[in-house]
Amino acid sequence: MKNYILFVLSIFFSMACQPTDKMHPSIYVKDADHESVVEKIEQQPWAKKSYQNIQNEILPYVDRHIKDPNWITSRLSMYWKQGERYTQCYLNKHQDWDYGEGNAPVPTVRFPGMRRWNNYKNVPLESRTPYNETGDMLGIDRSGKNAEVKLIPYKETGHMIRYNNLEILELAEKSAFLYWVTQEEKYATFAADIYWTWMLGTYYMEPMLDPNKSTKGPGGYEPGGILGYYDVEQIHDNTQVSAAVIYDFLYDFLQAHPHPHLKKLNKSVVEASGVVFKRYIDLGLIRGGKLGNWNVNGFKNILNSMLVLESNDFYPDGKGKEYYIPYYTEHTTEYHEALPDIMKIWDKETGLWPESPGYASGMIPTVFDMGMKLYTNGINTMDDNPMILKAVLANLNWLDARGNLVVFGDMRGGPFSYEVFEDVLTYFTKEGKAKEANELASIIKKGIELGQYDRNSTNWKGICLYEPLANLDAELPYKRTAFSKRHRHIIQKNGNDIDNAMMFTLYGGDHGSHLSKNGLAMQIYAKGWAVSPKASAYESYWSKDFGYFSGATGSNTILPGYTHGEISVNGIDPAVGDNGFYNTTVTSENCSFADISADEKRRLVAMVRTSESSGYYVDIFRSDLNDNDYLYHNLGNKLEVFNTEQKPLSKRKGFALGDQYNKAYDYFKDPEKADWNSDFIARWTIDTASVDLVTDLWMLGQQNRAVFTVNAPPTTLLGTITPAGVNRSPQTTPTLIVRQQKNNAKQHPFVSVFETYNKGNAQIANVEAIEKDKASLTALEVDSKNGLKQFIISSTNDEQHLVGGQANFKGTFAISSFKGENFDYLYLGKGKMLSHHGYRIESADGSDISAALNYKNGKYQYSSDKEVLISIKNSEAKRYPAGYNREL
Repeated sequence: MKNYILFVLSIFFSMACQPTDKMHPSIYVKDADHESVVEKIEQQPWAKKSYQNIQNEILPYVDRHIKDPNWITSRLSMYWKQGERYTQCYLNKHQDWDYGEGNAPVPTVRFPGMRRWNNYKNVPLESRTPYNETGDMLGIDRSGKNAEVKLIPYKETGHMIRYNNLEILELAEKSAFLYWVTQEEKYATFAADIYWTWMLGTYYMEPMLDPNKSTKGPGGYEPGGILGYYDVEQIHDNTQVSAAVIYDFLYDFLQAHPHPHLKKLNKSVVEASGVVFKRYIDLGLIRGGKLGNWNVNGFKNILNSMLVLESNDFYPDGKGKEYYIPYYTEHTTEYHEALPDIMKIWDKETGLWPESPGYASGMIPTVFDMGMKLYTNGINTMDDNPMILKAVLANLNWLDARGNLVVFGDMRGGPFSYEVFEDVLTYFTKEGKAKEANELASIIKKGIELGQYDRNSTNWKGICLYEPLANLDAELPYKRTAFSKRHRHIIQKNGNDIDNAMMFTLYGGDHGSHLSKNGLAMQIYAKGWAVSPKASAYESYWSKDFGYFSGATGSNTILPGYTHGEISVNGIDPAVGDNGFYNTTVTSENCSFADISADEKRRLVAMVRTSESSGYYVDIFRSDLNDNDYLYHNLGNKLEVFNTEQKPLSKRKGFALGDQYNKAYDYFKDPEKADWNSDFIARWTIDTASVDLVTDLWMLGQQNRAVFTVNAPPTTLLGTITPAGVNRSPQTTPTLIVRQQKNNAKQHPFVSVFETYNKGNAQIANVEAIEKDKASLTALEVDSKNGLKQFIISSTNDEQHLVGGQANFKGTFAISSFKGENFDYLYLGKGKMLSHHGYRIESADGSDISAALNYKNGKYQYSSDKEVLISIKNSEAKRYPAGYNREL
């Protein structure tokens, strides 16, 4: 691949030695593509609508610019004040802007006030202060707690300065695209005036200095540390991304209409722009991070700047396009890994990036996006990198039925970027791979169907690149089990349609790579929603509340004890296949489970479908400590707790939970307590105008227990990942804490059954213990309103157990199901034997098996991963080979 890319680069760049050659635009699209892009806008409804959206957004700004050309440029964040047009800025030891020196002949671009995020977003562009000489910004609370506009001092503005300039540059970027399509100069003038203000204001600014080396480097032009050119973090140094696009589309126009100040510089627009873009590139190549998302995002910021440069021989230092691009495609350095080494980070078995989904899911779209930019320039980085395509599809296993990413670690949630599927579809189409292209088209259509993706609102890149969708069925592929060992994370699903899909996640904790010390945690799903989600409404990594959200208190787990570290799998079915990531066989269409241990904790979660539209989850949580708190957060407007006769428990206020288990317990507010050792039902209700969803938790009783209800912090800052935005900030989240003291929870575990349903459609009639006081055996019966009676059996040893005087069991987990007196199925998730009422499945060789025996449509059917012995109605056992869905 190396020789191929170098050959392509040498051929490609030998074609262009002078700035007058027709090499622009070069990002995603070439000038030769103009006719086909215009044709697409005219003939493809989605492209036409997307184009109209861009035009409708930009046209009012462009029309105003004709009458008031200073309105938009005056809203850029600059050092406007004469005498304070700084050319050199300094960072203090807290990584905040400290002071500036020098005075440029033009206003210079303002540096962000601080590295950290704050809790404010900018007011609308129309309300921002023109010619803002102080840098103080008008802001609104991002959490939604307060809609009041507040003046934020410059040194407390977080990322507001950068976002202000980026927003204006993005308007210019879109206007530059409209000019390229229409050749109407009003669009070019609007974009060019913004570009000139930004480019000249950047030209005169030297890179930030960091005398205290708070960013692990001195700044300036010296290597090392995280400091960017125009941000404290090089991975946020992204105003250049839009600026390069503006320059690319307006390349000829800018040369035909040069800014008067260029004469004072004695430089052409190409020369002056080259100084600015190369400054970003040169600093980007020696700053930021060599590994992980820092490395990838660092290249994302500078690649556009590389692509708009001229060939090497245009520049006195000999450093142009073909000099810089191999630093991404080939040459790993002390400061950054190149693409071949980047691809080694993805797990070879799973295709997943090692960080949390919020970061991991962003990496492969970024790499593929950069690949498409290079592909447009004749450099194919995808062809010899099969891991790129594997990584794209791997992320599908992290999506729920609505197409949202599972949430664990540092992240907000929301949909996976469908743009990467569009990119892959485009690539496959151009490479003539019709079958692969159709698979991607089906995924895209499913995203549209789910409302997670709107092709009618694509950006200019999509208008230029994306292909028509074939007339295919919409499909979002899924696996019954997906297990990432690196992330200590298991997902199990049963179905993938929004109304009836079931899904849970079970995972351990980690530290680093944006993963969390979340304990041995669980989430369950219903109607496509994570109804018991991990909370993710933190303001920023630097805010005080981050400890609550990043720790075990924001998760569904047990405290104290294990929060992070290695896990071991005691049993899982469907089992992960030889691919090392997901299942290739299915034992039971109704049942699945995962049982994992971590330090003193052991947790088994099972999923049981009782009809096409109903089912429940079982949680058996053991903890080898005498004092334990079981934490469970669920979506809802209210939480009620009842005894098994549906009468409310009497709770008392004024009890403090204390913070001996975790300091973040201080975030649990309004505790109410009921001392209660018997079985109980906790009920969360969402009763907004558009949603009527109920979750019941049935918990078996134990001695020395107290049941607390508390108001926990918000679940999310987003309005789209909970039904009707319930528990979104500033709303609290109703949370249950069951405290068990002086009663070891390994011998006396927390045993719960969960069901989520539309109001009035509960299917569980009763839950009760069968075996409760045996340290190594837990068994319960779940009765459903459709007549199903199911024994749920879990054991932590390898002994044979008589369960409830009826069933015999030897193994880790099993379910027996009868409908009235009639046999339904036996499910041996992992074990050696299960028998009940004359029906029996047993390992033929005495080893653990995963097997099921079903009676359906008047016929017996079995599945087993190994040879199995089966007995029907006390008949003599017969031997059957391993296989799936086989009739007896």
